[in-house]
Amino acid sequence: MSADPGDLANLADLALPPAIPFWPPAAGVWIVGGAVAAALAVAGWRARQRYRDDAYLRRAAEEIDASSDVTEPGAVSAVLKRAAMIAYGRERVASLTGAAWTAFILETAPAGHAMAVLTTSLDGLFSASAQPSAQDPAALSAEAKAWLRGQRGRVTGRR
Repeated sequence: MSADPGDLANLADLALPPAIPFWPPAAGVWIVGGAVAAALAVAGWRARQRYRDDAYLRRAAEEIDASSDVTEPGAVSAVLKRAAMIAYGRERVASLTGAAWTAFILETAPAGHAMAVLTTSLDGLFSASAQPSAQDPAALSAEAKAWLRGQRGRVTGRR
């Protein structure tokens, strides 16, 4: 080596810092991880609550599927009225009969669902001259279950 500071023989490689370790992570990672864990816990709790709140709707749909006589308008009306009393409260629903009950079903039906077979069957159920019978039991059952699906998240006493 020469004493001349400008001599190229005196050059050395760059001194690199040591590699950054993967563990332990920085404080920001812990904060973000904690926030994500809290958000997942809250979302899971709310999903569980909603699942529990909608148990009556699943039970009503099972009742419509399981029973052979539930495709009769009177049995469908009874199942829907029990579900409506839970969703909207006994004070609002229990006294509804006839045209008022049919209007309530139409008023609370989910948007975009025509309830023609259901309302016709309910109107026939409450008219004095007509004997109640479902023209199309599959359509009656499908419309009743569509109405039930539209009632998700409407439990009185909570929320």
